[in-house]
Amino acid sequence: MKKVWEVIKKIGIWIFTVLAAIFAVLFIKEKDCRVEPDNDTTEDINAKAAKKREEAISRIECTDARTIAENYDGVCDAIADGKERFRRRVADCGRRN
Repeated sequence: MKKVWEVIKKIGIWIFTVLAAIFAVLFIKEKDCRVEPDNDTTEDINAKAAKKREEAISRIECTDARTIAENYDGVCDAIADGKERFRRRVADCGRRN
């Protein structure tokens, strides 16, 4: 009886595997993943980039210095922490030699 049960399980696993593969193929086929290529020319892309650049410049010009400094405060702290870790590592290497 055990051998019959093992054979039934093996057949069930194969059937489940085939059904899962069929479902995956049908699901993927149903989904339209094709991306339409953009017909933008180089001039169009450059024009869009120039417009975005001008918008960014105008936003930066309108922002006060305090806001910009506060945004970069975390970056400055991270750089200072990195420098301190480097100094400690160099000091530790000097002591080992």
